[in-house]
Formats: sequence, structure tokens, C-alpha cells
Amino acid sequence: MKPVSETKIGVLVELTRAFGRDLCAGITAYAQEHERLAPFFVDPKSLKEPSVLSKFDGFIARVMNDTIAKRLAASGKPVVDVYYEKPRPGFAVVKTNHAKLGSLAAGHFIDRRFSTFGFCGFSGGRFSDYSRQAFCRALSAEGHRCHCYEPPVQVRYDFDSSVLINERLNRAPDAKALTRWVKKLPKPIAVFCPNDLRAWQLLHVCLDCGIDVPHEVAILGLDNDVIVCGFSKPTISSIDPDTVEIGREAIRTLMEVINNPAVAKRQIVRQVDPKGIVERASTNVYPIDPPWLSDALIFIKNHVADRLSAFEVYAYLNRSHTAVDAAFRKVLNRTVQQTIAASRLEAACQLLLKSELPVMRIAEKCGFASQEYFSRSFSEEKGMPPEAWRRKNRCAQRGRRTKGES
Repeated sequence: MKPVSETKIGVLVELTRAFGRDLCAGITAYAQEHERLAPFFVDPKSLKEPSVLSKFDGFIARVMNDTIAKRLAASGKPVVDVYYEKPRPGFAVVKTNHAKLGSLAAGHFIDRRFSTFGFCGFSGGRFSDYSRQAFCRALSAEGHRCHCYEPPVQVRYDFDSSVLINERLNRAPDAKALTRWVKKLPKPIAVFCPNDLRAWQLLHVCLDCGIDVPHEVAILGLDNDVIVCGFSKPTISSIDPDTVEIGREAIRTLMEVINNPAVAKRQIVRQVDPKGIVERASTNVYPIDPPWLSDALIFIKNHVADRLSAFEVYAYLNRSHTAVDAAFRKVLNRTVQQTIAASRLEAACQLLLKSELPVMRIAEKCGFASQEYFSRSFSEEKGMPPEAWRRKNRCAQRGRRTKGES
């Protein structure tokens, strides 16, 4: 019997960043589930050698410029682009759902009760433009405007492919212009950045000029690079774009094209929804008066699993229940106990969507006295039991996860 040959996938992504490594993790996970499927790294230098490229059946690549695009196209093999600097004929695309990113960022800040917003991007890199546009659209839909960083041309910091591949935790080259911008911003303000490096740079500009993060400027990044976000003080909140799933979807799409050449004649563009926001210290604030009310909300959020009572909140604040209740009703339009209940339900919804935990464990982790009480409270609020809500919303999420072929 003739042996079945391997399908060899050439992978051209940077490994200096968490984004590239997580892409590869998704590609590898999919390959391990399918026999005779073998991914290999492609040295960028080998793009000049057609004989090397001919050994592969298809490519997954961060197509950052026209040179890379031309050399991959010349191979005659299918290509899935996971960077999408611009449309390229014949290349399938798997990318982050930027509209969802913008909605997540805007929603996070609005839930934190911010009313002033900013965006701090780069003058180069389409991903920065996509993030800015999506964030501004989401804010506009809620009646808000955005202060966008637009430095003079002579001091613009172009975020090109060389920066992407060789990303280091260096201070911003446009730090002086960035300092002028951030000093003039109305405060408190919530600022979204198109990646964690930019969030790190903005954080250090703020610290250098004595601006408090997060109380004056709250900062949210993108990519959830745990090294960049964690090796910061304060640590940086970030959106997890589900890069592993982007890698899995990229190799799924490539195999679809390899196995069905007719598919390659269509322009395939698929989007992967982000996982959600990983909250850290850089957005751990509510810009509301009195200031101790912000402390109360953070305390409730951080102790949602502890079967918290209103009396423990009063004790934490060391204030009378009359004063605390009055502030909650005036500012939040609900009682302390209602706020605790809402936090529990919010945490439960996140676990239902993002974990495989059974309902009983979710009830425990979110501070409900019993599974029965959790199910009853959840049904009253959401109109259906937890498992039914999970199935419904996961189906909707899968429908959004890989969108469209255009």
C-alpha cells in the first residue's frame, strides 16, 4: 500500500512576541489532532529561495509587506495571512475581530463609569487604525467621543514590520509628543492602546510626569502578553484576542483550501472573536465620588467568591450602613446587596461562556449559597437556566467567531 504523504505547512511568524508564540501554539494543537499534518518554521531568509518554498503544501504567514507577499505568491501555494496589512489577491485571511475588540474596550471603560476616553496608537500599522476606528465607533454608539493621539508628522513613531518582529520594552521614541498629549487630556480618562507595548510606553510616560495610573489615566492594552503586562507597576489590563484560536482557525482554513482548490477562488476573510478582558491594576478604578465608593466596588469585585454580605462591605469601608447605602443608591441607583448580586451574576456569565465548569462549581466560585439558589437567581435575571443560557450564547459566539467569506 502506498504510504500517505505528509502535508507540510510553512509557518512564517515572529517568535519574539507572545502573539506569535500563541499563534504557533494554536497551529501545533490542531496539527497534533490530525495525522500526517506537519508544521515547519520558515526562515524569512529562505523566501528568496524558490526551491525551499516548493517543499511546502501551503503557508501561514504574517504578511507584513509587499516583498513577503510577492515571494509567497510566486510559490504558487495557498497562503493564509494572519496579519492583514492590506488585501492581497489569492490570500485567505484569518484575523482578529476588531469590531468586537472596540466594543470590549469601550464596554469595559463604560462599565467602570468613565465618561472621558482616549486612544493612543501608532502612526504606522493598520492594526492600530483598525483598533482606533472600532473603539471610536463603539464609543460613538454610546454617545461618547474619543481623544485620539495625533502627533505632528515630524515626531510620528511609525510602527512598522521591523518594530513588530523585534519588539522590545523600550521607552516610546515619541515620548515628548506623547507627554504633551497626555498632560493636556481631561482627567480622569480611560485610554485604549492597540497593543501591550504601546500601553507599557504610555504607562511610563504617565509615571515620568507624575500622572497617577489608574486614578487619573486608566490604561488598557491588547494581546495579553503576560510578560509585558506583568512586569509593570501597576500591572496592565489587556484584551486577550484568543491568539491560540486564531492559529487553529488559520490552519483549519489552509487545509480547507488545500483539500478543495475551488475554495481558493473565493476571497476568504475570517474573523476570530477575542476571549475577553484580563483585568489588572491599570484599570482597577471607578472614577466616581465619593472616592471610597470606588474602593467599595473593587472590594466587591475582588471578593465575589466569598459569599460577601453588605455588612462586610460596611466593615471594610469603616462607615455606617446609612452613609454607604445612601451613596450606593444616589450614584449607582441600587443597594449594596443588589450590587453584590449583580457582580456574582456577571462573574457567573463569564465562567459559563469561558469555562467547562459544571453549574454547581460555578455557583461555588461565584459565592452563591447553593446550586439551586444560583439557578433560581440566574433564571429570574436572564429568563432561562444557566445551562440553557450557556448553550444559547456559545452558539451565538461560534456563529460570530469565524465570520464571512467575501
